[in-house]
Amino acid sequence: MGDYLKEWVRPLQFLVTIGWYVALSLIIPVAIGYWLDCPGMLNKSPLFTLIGLGVGTVIAFAGLIRMLLRFQAEQEELRKNKKSKE
Repeated sequence: MGDYLKEWVRPLQFLVTIGWYVALSLIIPVAIGYWLDCPGMLNKSPLFTLIGLGVGTVIAFAGLIRMLLRFQAEQEELRKNKKSKE
């Protein structure tokens, strides 16, 4: 039972982590851009919001690629270990 839990808990944890990472990577730069676009600040209506969206997209994409490559390497290592035990 313990091995079965380890097989599905790790990917589920990984998916939740990716979801939060992508969400926060997009929300934070867009919120900062929106704040800079407010009338009391720089008042360049959609400019900084769109720049924040672009920056957040790049950060999310780069982090997503890095996490997926790391997860893939971990899964391949687990497969190798499983084969060597058999």
